[in-house]
Amino acid sequence: MKTALVGRGRVAVHLKKALLQAGHSVQMCGGRDGLEPVADDVDVVVISISDNALPDISGSIVLGNAETLVVHTAGSVPMDVLPYRHRGVLYPMQTFSMDRDVDMRDVPFFVETALKEDMPVLELLARSISDKVMQLDSEHRKVLHLAAVLCCNFTNHLYDLTAGLLERNGIPFGMMLPLIDETVAKVHQMHPHDAQTGPAVRGDDKVMAAHLAMIDDPSLHEIYELLSKSIGQYDKLRP
Repeated sequence: MKTALVGRGRVAVHLKKALLQAGHSVQMCGGRDGLEPVADDVDVVVISISDNALPDISGSIVLGNAETLVVHTAGSVPMDVLPYRHRGVLYPMQTFSMDRDVDMRDVPFFVETALKEDMPVLELLARSISDKVMQLDSEHRKVLHLAAVLCCNFTNHLYDLTAGLLERNGIPFGMMLPLIDETVAKVHQMHPHDAQTGPAVRGDDKVMAAHLAMIDDPSLHEIYELLSKSIGQYDKLRP
């Protein structure tokens, strides 16, 4: 297909690479600092910019053909933010970094279109770069994005806090990697609830009190307390 890409951030960079590898042409139309008109023979315009910028930028795109399908890549933004008759969403649920390659064939893509006639086109594009494509409406995609923040962004923040704690005590964060790898590997085979271990799920108040006494950072102290309480309560509530 002939595609046009709006954006220059992390998702846009990875998408451009995947589209080109799949044999599609890509017209780069700029980003927040300026837009170029979209060629009239473009099949799909992909807007890959920050969620906050979408409402302003999406309405500024000049299409050469009113029949061109315009989609955005945001997980938490409704499809209807796009002021086009042919509109949709192409949401890759993955964490992207500039200096790390991602196998797009293994990235789940969630697609939505306003018109049924546009879905085959968007699905064809998505399946050309990924083996995991699913139709999902805007409301359910919001739930998916919330889940992604909980299990990815929040988890990585805990890694960051852990790294700081260890480094302040002369212990390399790399010593945590086997533990992290096994924790992730287990949920490929077990429900996360069944994989939970540690003092909170055991109700070991003595160990938790000792941990809390060691933490002098008020924020980390609060996080430890809240998560321990949540683990203990959730374990009792779950059948």
